[in-house]
Amino acid sequence: MKNLFLLFILIELPFAVLSANHKDILQQEALETGLAQSLVKDFSELGFPDYDDRNFWNSLPSVLCEEYINDAEKYLDYDWPAVKATDYLEIIRSGDRRQEVYAAPRAALTALVMGELAEGKGRFIDQIVNGVWYYSEQTWWGWSAHITIQKAPHGLPDTDEPVIDLGVGEITNILSWTWFLFKNTFDEIHPLIAKRLKNEILKKAVIPFYERDDFWWMGFDGSRSVNNWNPWTNHNMLTAILILEDDQAQKLKGVMKVIRSLDVFVNGYPADGGCDEGPSYWRRAGASLFQCIDLLNRATRGKFDVYDKQLIQRMGSYIYKAYIDYPYFINFADADATTDSSPQIIYSYGKAIGDTTMQKFGSFMARKQDWGERTPGGKIDEQIMQLIHLEEIISSPAENALISDFWLPDTEVAGARDQEG
Repeated sequence: MKNLFLLFILIELPFAVLSANHKDILQQEALETGLAQSLVKDFSELGFPDYDDRNFWNSLPSVLCEEYINDAEKYLDYDWPAVKATDYLEIIRSGDRRQEVYAAPRAALTALVMGELAEGKGRFIDQIVNGVWYYSEQTWWGWSAHITIQKAPHGLPDTDEPVIDLGVGEITNILSWTWFLFKNTFDEIHPLIAKRLKNEILKKAVIPFYERDDFWWMGFDGSRSVNNWNPWTNHNMLTAILILEDDQAQKLKGVMKVIRSLDVFVNGYPADGGCDEGPSYWRRAGASLFQCIDLLNRATRGKFDVYDKQLIQRMGSYIYKAYIDYPYFINFADADATTDSSPQIIYSYGKAIGDTTMQKFGSFMARKQDWGERTPGGKIDEQIMQLIHLEEIISSPAENALISDFWLPDTEVAGARDQEG
């Protein structure tokens, strides 16, 4: 019989957060570790495999390669759909976000890229080029529901004011990785492909990020609290800056801006590390923050390291504290009862902070999701990270995280079992 799991959500206790004591732990770390001297000059120094690293791609389990290739083959004749003016306008006419209009080509490009990486024969390159050109021609990469962040009237994107929302961030990340992986291949086809792609990413996302401080998710004007938009979008911007920025001084400024914005998020986080939107939002809150910290750690050859900070540790361990039993999590606030939980991030986060319970939980979740037998999901960078750590994760000790009890006084959530395990 399953152990009894009791949940208490308290609503009348004082809400104490770190916002009253701005610690700015990321900026302090950047200063103490000499970010200006330690930041790498080229993204290739981070050690990620590119398209030409056939030793890595050929070493993947054949079952995964076959699945990647089969998925990509579905898009060999894909007709890249135009995003029409009426698709955008539907948000003010009926309230329909038309999310499928944005999701389908994003899935197509991701599948084609992963299929070509797995196969390495050039069979999917032309369609990848078509996808790159498709996004280069697109007016805006965001989601229609978010056009309200521009100054012009809602309904259609203003080309004179490129704004950054979640959608822009996601496409920026995907296209930046596509540029990194296939730049040389693109240049062999035509020198304008990679050049155009880089210019469009800079114009639509990176330069607006440099020039503007008033996007609410950055948190600089203090007009409203930030949420998971902050680490989620900052991770995508950090990725693009590290990959595409040639000017080292500008790269440093851009990275420092990401760090300053992330500190707004961290400063306002509950001291107990709880995600007040619920566990399913942790994927783009604490987990996205870890992705940022991990990139900063890699981009400084391990010098940028805040894993010993108690709040960072608590933001990680929250995910197994708010866990019931596979596949269920406590669905308080706006959260779903289940979540894919991102095993690689859980494992790597736990390893980084020295939390063996979290590390084993990540390995356990990977096994439950049949890692090694089916392709992982996520954006291109997330799938590559999962593949890099695949063998380590599935061969490491795994254990279901059934702790006896937890109490998050600031988030006002508690849970208990009749016994651990």
